[in-house]
Amino acid sequence: MPPALLDSSFLIDLEREIDSGRAGSAMQWLRRNRALPDRPLLVSSITVAEFLEGCDDEAHGLAFIARYIPQTVGFKHARKCAELQRRARKAGKRFGENDAWQLAFAECSHASMVGRDRKAFAHLGNRYERFADQ
Repeated sequence: MPPALLDSSFLIDLEREIDSGRAGSAMQWLRRNRALPDRPLLVSSITVAEFLEGCDDEAHGLAFIARYIPQTVGFKHARKCAELQRRARKAGKRFGENDAWQLAFAECSHASMVGRDRKAFAHLGNRYERFADQ
């Protein structure tokens, strides 16, 4: 099973579900996938930035995301991001900056992306996992 790169949309929903004490689609996805010991759950530095932007308490936010395997931006990600943007620009539809970085992380890690914006990550095809129906 490929690693799962967790998008900020997933982490935000998961945190809200935990804080409210009501399990929803993020918690259900996590329960199904935590049972797979050979499936690493990754967070990119892009996800961390987007997630922490919305946190009132940064220490709490950092503790929350520390459960997952951090991925940092590297040279191979930058090259992949540039390649993706070049191809998208030639097709007349460039990716948003953060989406392009997330795609580059997913591509370089051979990971699936877990989020709720299939349109932004359509490039991944069946390696995009939508955790929520809404």
